[in-house]
Amino acid sequence: QYGFVNHALELLVLRNFGEETWEKIKKEALLEMDGSFLVRSIYDDDVSYNLVGAASKVLNTPAGDILEMFGVMFFQFCEESGYDKILKVLGGTTKDFLQNLDALHDHLATIYPGMNAPSFRCSERDSDGATILHYYSERPGLERIVIGIVKTVAKRLHDSEVELELIQDKEDCGHVQFIIHEKSTAKNAIDTKNECFEHMLSVEPKISPSSFCRLFPFHIMFDENLIIRQAGNSFIRVLPNTIDNKKITDLFEMIRPQMDFNFDNILSHINTIYVLRTKVNVVDLDALEGDTLPTQDTSKMRLKGQMIYVKEAGCMLFLCSPSVINLDDLCRRGLYLSDIPLHDATRDLVLLSEQFEAEYKLTQKLEILTDKLKQTHRELATEKAKTDRLMYSILPPSVANKLRHQQPVVAEKHNNVTLMFSGILGFNEFCAKNSEGLGAMRIVHMLNTVYSKFDVLIDPATNPNIYKVETVGDKYMAASGLPEPCDDHARCIALLALNMMDISRSLKDPDGNQIVITIGIHSGPVVTGVIGKKMPRYCLFGNTVNITSRTETTGVKGKINVSETAFGFLNKTVCHDPRFLFEYRGEIPMKGRPQPMKCWYLSWKAEEETSDFTKGCFRRTTATCDL
Repeated sequence: QYGFVNHALELLVLRNFGEETWEKIKKEALLEMDGSFLVRSIYDDDVSYNLVGAASKVLNTPAGDILEMFGVMFFQFCEESGYDKILKVLGGTTKDFLQNLDALHDHLATIYPGMNAPSFRCSERDSDGATILHYYSERPGLERIVIGIVKTVAKRLHDSEVELELIQDKEDCGHVQFIIHEKSTAKNAIDTKNECFEHMLSVEPKISPSSFCRLFPFHIMFDENLIIRQAGNSFIRVLPNTIDNKKITDLFEMIRPQMDFNFDNILSHINTIYVLRTKVNVVDLDALEGDTLPTQDTSKMRLKGQMIYVKEAGCMLFLCSPSVINLDDLCRRGLYLSDIPLHDATRDLVLLSEQFEAEYKLTQKLEILTDKLKQTHRELATEKAKTDRLMYSILPPSVANKLRHQQPVVAEKHNNVTLMFSGILGFNEFCAKNSEGLGAMRIVHMLNTVYSKFDVLIDPATNPNIYKVETVGDKYMAASGLPEPCDDHARCIALLALNMMDISRSLKDPDGNQIVITIGIHSGPVVTGVIGKKMPRYCLFGNTVNITSRTETTGVKGKINVSETAFGFLNKTVCHDPRFLFEYRGEIPMKGRPQPMKCWYLSWKAEEETSDFTKGCFRRTTATCDL
């Protein structure tokens, strides 16, 4: 079936339950699809059934109730799609609307080739005259959709309230039957009973049968026994030698309405559009012309029209026109425009259909291209999000946002910043032993595993005050207090160092040796700026960077070495943490400073000494990991 059915179901969920629910329903239905359903594309019926079943499970609502809600939404979708005017003029009452619905479906079949629409007809119950709706469909289990549609039609078009009662299902009589109970009468109901004007008409015949057959070239008159008594000129030309003493049921099968082809049924449903189609082997294939060779299916002629009871002759007159789509269809059936009378609008429809078919194909291609464009846009948005994540991973968010909006990033000075350098003990020796071949892979694997563990500690979502500057070889550099100021920058870096030290105690290198890291912490002013355009880097400059690096390289291996300046910040109230334990190391000569610098070791206090303390950016880590 065409995609507008599934699209209406999609609109039902999106408008009433939201996009998140629709995604859950698609997942439950095992439907892998981006974007919306294409209205002019054909989908398998199983897609619709699976969606309804998934919606019933996700929404915890009976499938019948969902189908009835879908019926309401489907009518609204048709109104919003430009069919509102044709729906309003289809009938003055709900019964008239349903009687003419098949004619609309037959027209839509020319717009949507291959559309397999349901069929409707109405009758009256003998006991009380109540309207019986007969519903024919090859798709089982969709009766509740009809209830939703009919209720909406009555309310929105005819300002009346109706209730539908299922009286027979498909297993009982081959189709579904409803009783329509009207709670209130439509305001625009029309009384179709007119006075008889027979006294104004002549009782003498004024037109001969030959003139009638020429005026209406496509008509068939048959009696109560269904024997054809008269036919139009064009009908006889296309179907020669098939009229004399032939029953109409020998030549034609009834497509609409779906009921037994007999005189009484036609008489009881006289106000219905009828579609008849020639049976197999009725049309002579060899006599047909056209660029495309006809087949048994393509050569079948469809006649569409109305039945008129001629009581004077006791016969039924089928006044009809050939139902053709375009000029090629006309040729395949051995017909000419001259076969269609001048007063018949079928002439104009056939000519207009040529232009419409080209427009329809163009619209169909446009819909497909639009969907591809939307898919490309979604893929572009996904790739853009990946690019943004990559940019935010190598640059601070505030700096990355400026670059994204092509704003200049000027150099800035930050007076109070704490930096940290870490290095792996024995890394140079390990590299020397693994400098060639697969050994280099061992180096990369070891560093990736170690630093991946460390990166978890500085996740911006959990600790936005820490920024990882870079890794060079075994050196891991992090900063706090930039680019956004942070009062407790020293405390954040100290907690990071302690947790990195805890993690390192559970790591081993590929040779099975314990990994030992040395950390240096220093505080002071730095200047920051973005260097480069093709591969921009957020760089830190100043003597503070140099001293932090030397605090690590001159520090005691396997210890956290804290400079004099950083120690001063850590003893301020804003950075104080009762879990910190400092041990004075002494004065250490350091390049870049005129005087030796006092240094301390940093470690955790014993657990019992800090059991009442619960605040902090990090928690002590006890996980183990082998490389």
